[in-house]
Amino acid sequence: MSMRGSGEGTGRSDEDGNGLRIEIEGRGRIAEVSASARRVPWLLNALQILWVAGPATFIAMQGGYWLGFGEFAPARNVVYFVFFTLFLGLIGLASKLASVAVIERREHEAAQKLRRTIDLLPDLLFAIRDTDLAAEPAERRRRLAAGVLLQELDLGPETLAMAVRELSGDVGLSQVAQQIEVYRRLGLHSRVRDLVDASAEARLAALERVHAEAPELADALRERLQGNAPSQDAGIPRREGFLQRLLATADEDDPADLPVSDVQELIVLAFELLSGREIRYLHFTWKGRWGVARALDAVETTRARYRLAQARVDGRLRALGLSMVGLPESQIQRADIRSDPLVLAPKVIDALERLIAHRPPRGTRAARRLGRILTGVRRLREEYHQWLEAGSALDAAMAHWEMLQRQIYPTGARWWRRRLSARRLQIQEGVIAFSDEAKLAFARGLCDLVDDLELQVDQRGLYFAGQPLDRAEIRRLGLQLLTLLQDSLDLTDLAVQRAIQASPAAWLGGLQADMSAEARAGLGAAVVKEVRQDLGRMAERLAAQLVTLYHLPLDAQLRQQLVERYGANAERLEMLASRSAEGEVSYPVRRVRSSEREAMMRDPRWTLLLKLGERYAG
Repeated sequence: MSMRGSGEGTGRSDEDGNGLRIEIEGRGRIAEVSASARRVPWLLNALQILWVAGPATFIAMQGGYWLGFGEFAPARNVVYFVFFTLFLGLIGLASKLASVAVIERREHEAAQKLRRTIDLLPDLLFAIRDTDLAAEPAERRRRLAAGVLLQELDLGPETLAMAVRELSGDVGLSQVAQQIEVYRRLGLHSRVRDLVDASAEARLAALERVHAEAPELADALRERLQGNAPSQDAGIPRREGFLQRLLATADEDDPADLPVSDVQELIVLAFELLSGREIRYLHFTWKGRWGVARALDAVETTRARYRLAQARVDGRLRALGLSMVGLPESQIQRADIRSDPLVLAPKVIDALERLIAHRPPRGTRAARRLGRILTGVRRLREEYHQWLEAGSALDAAMAHWEMLQRQIYPTGARWWRRRLSARRLQIQEGVIAFSDEAKLAFARGLCDLVDDLELQVDQRGLYFAGQPLDRAEIRRLGLQLLTLLQDSLDLTDLAVQRAIQASPAAWLGGLQADMSAEARAGLGAAVVKEVRQDLGRMAERLAAQLVTLYHLPLDAQLRQQLVERYGANAERLEMLASRSAEGEVSYPVRRVRSSEREAMMRDPRWTLLLKLGERYAG
């Protein structure tokens, strides 16, 4: 679906009309999410107060006095109650007006940040994709760009031919692809089959070349050459294991092995959730003697939470260092921000000492900047304490797991597996979605992150403190986005990971660089509703986790339930069941706590400098 077409006449008017409707819908979505209270009709309230203080008070006063004492109330009593009601009403009205002012200001700020976030995420996606593409050699860049085209929903025959030619290098095959697309659009599927059969040899040769040079693009090319185009309801398959790789590299300072495309997948997921995407998923609960399985689950979950807490500390430390770049007293350079946290932390502390020693006069711009820096120090300390709590939880989970291992393995793993029959599982359904509060919290966090890092996105690309980002900085940015998502969505839950991975991403190809935030919000809300839910794939992933992680047998009763109720593939479940019967159970669990990186934040100078700075700021 294209928001802005190049056609003339009626076609152009239709597209403009569709774009206008989508923009109006998007504006309504932003207002709906950001509205936390209705506007109070203060004028009506004022009239009500005057009515209560005047005729209503007089009538009620006289009636009550006459019924109680048999005579009408004296004038002074009436005057007293009139002014009492009037003053009380005015106080109430003033309080209500102050409340309305605060609520409307917060609603306006929330709407602005939500609008900015919806506008920013696609720009980040475009800029990161282009930066990743620009870092590739020219030949591979040509193929990857063609692969991006193949994923487009509304791809014309000429453009498809160009993408096939760029990817395969076969001019004849590109012409066949163009013919296939023309006939596919007209519904002449018999003619499509003729062309597919006639080009079988050339297609196989091209796929073999592409699979050797760019295997991630082979499936998309195969589908196009067989006359199959992407659809909105089918969505776009997510990169296999992208969440697991992000979580696994959260405890690494230089995640060089993390593909930048995983960061792109994370941005797409965030935009979907902000647009109202709901993902149904399956999870299981333990029944009976499942202490060992619970313990292993706890280790996996606490380890992921520790990694995310550590990534949050690293990101906050870099943001703190960045806030001091350019201050002569700090002596922090942009190159220092990329260094190891163990190297960066002492430099930040020394810079803080120099800044506090050269206290600028209060009320000046330098003093306000120092105040923001001290706020960053306070947030860093808070993140550090949460990191330590996550480390303590990981230690406790590891200790409990190791104790159970010592108890179980002398009696044999096969005995344990027999006791933990899969019949003791209870499969339940859930929904992954952002509440309105979660959307606003994520928007606030992303806007604060962009401002702290001084990120700028324009036609030149993505810039960090005035200089273009490289791949390493994009990876670190992705980890910080991961921690923001974690605040609203428990990504450490294996069931949530499995559900996100199994659900296809919404098709966002209609997003364009020149769209307004309202148009992007409307398009996002429209496309996320079109994606078809496939619980069958999720059921198969759940079964795979039972076999590979917990080494449980998939008995016939459980397999039948997954097939009949959720539509899982019976043959795949049979293969998993045969694998679960092979071999012994072993659970290699490694520690990930970093004592050196935890110790860098125990430096007492952090607390001392924060106290001195707050005393100065106060």
